[in-house]
Amino acid sequence: MPAKPSEPTRRKNARRQPHQADATSATHQAQFITTSLLRTKNLMSQELDRVSTLNTTIDDDGALLHDAKEEHAGMGGTMKGAKKVMGRLGRQDVRDAVILKCAVGFYWVVVAYVLWSRIKVPFLP
Repeated sequence: MPAKPSEPTRRKNARRQPHQADATSATHQAQFITTSLLRTKNLMSQELDRVSTLNTTIDDDGALLHDAKEEHAGMGGTMKGAKKVMGRLGRQDVRDAVILKCAVGFYWVVVAYVLWSRIKVPFLP
């Protein structure tokens, strides 16, 4: 029969086993924390890439809006000039309509005079 270990030997073994279990547990915890930190680092890296891409897009859009604003400001003078020209064309259109109506009226007066002088219509004086 094997000899039973003495009381102090049992205590040493009892102390070593939990210590080894603690060391194994600490190692697993350290590995878990390390993998967790690596995942966090990867997520942060991906997020940083996404934010930098977003920042570049915003800068490009800002430049595009600035160019559009400058073009719009440059068109302001052109639009004012076009408004003046359109007003002038509208007045010319009204003037042409008045002249046309006067011309048509003058034509009928001339026709009436010719008929009166050539035919001598009795009811006309």
